[in-house]
Amino acid sequence: MDTHSSYLYEYLTDHALDFTEDWLRFQNIRTGSHYSLDSPPEVLNKVKEQNSNYVKVIARCLLLSNEESKELISNWTKETARDRSKSSTTLDEVVRNSGVFRRVYWTYVEKFVEETEYNIQLKEVFEWERKINFALDYVLETFTSTFLAILMNRLQAQSTLIQELSTPVISLTSEVGLLPIIGDIDTSRARMIMESTLQQSADAHLSMLIIDLSGVVLMDTMVAQQIFHLIDALNLLGVRSVITGIRPEVAQTAIHLGLDFSTIHTENSLERIIADVIQENSSFLHM
Repeated sequence: MDTHSSYLYEYLTDHALDFTEDWLRFQNIRTGSHYSLDSPPEVLNKVKEQNSNYVKVIARCLLLSNEESKELISNWTKETARDRSKSSTTLDEVVRNSGVFRRVYWTYVEKFVEETEYNIQLKEVFEWERKINFALDYVLETFTSTFLAILMNRLQAQSTLIQELSTPVISLTSEVGLLPIIGDIDTSRARMIMESTLQQSADAHLSMLIIDLSGVVLMDTMVAQQIFHLIDALNLLGVRSVITGIRPEVAQTAIHLGLDFSTIHTENSLERIIADVIQENSSFLHM
């Protein structure tokens, strides 16, 4: 039986290029996808090469234990998933092509059984079925896991960048910065504001930070607590904080919620405090 498995392995690897051409006939045109028939020649050639290697990887699993097959497959799927994630290839396309690949693969196994001069036993075919389907299932499992992990990391990085850009500390002078907070604040964004603001303030060696809340239309206990935490953390860095732009409706809500801003330096006009900062800085320069 092992000898016949070796013959099947040789047959599949020898026909890897023919297999790939048959597999390509099932592909559609979807611009941007690596599977698309209108892909640039260099992309299409790379996909052909990868698919031919895929044929050989699965064929190799006929001669390996399940654990050995897992190791071989993991190396292939990690590399290929990273490559697919760089294109507009979607996960549903990956799953669809997994099914196409499986059908074509069994077509070639069937051809081998029909064309070979060897006396293939039914139990051998069942053994091949177990090994091949185990390998193909593990490919899909590891490929989708790696593919999704890459996409989630990318989304997280983009989300982090967007949040960082949405909370910039603007330098007014060499020692004074302005943090305009705009929009709703949830737990995740509050944590990002805290981390980003502290880092930016430390990097800029600020001694004073103006926190403008004129863009915040809702104030609840969680938001207030995060602001208090931020101010406490800034104090530890030696940065004095001033809050401006608290809306009347926000002030009323704060009172109803029992939020105490009496210990925090507040100003009602952002323009005035900026003007004061500029004037102080100008006076210092002319001393």
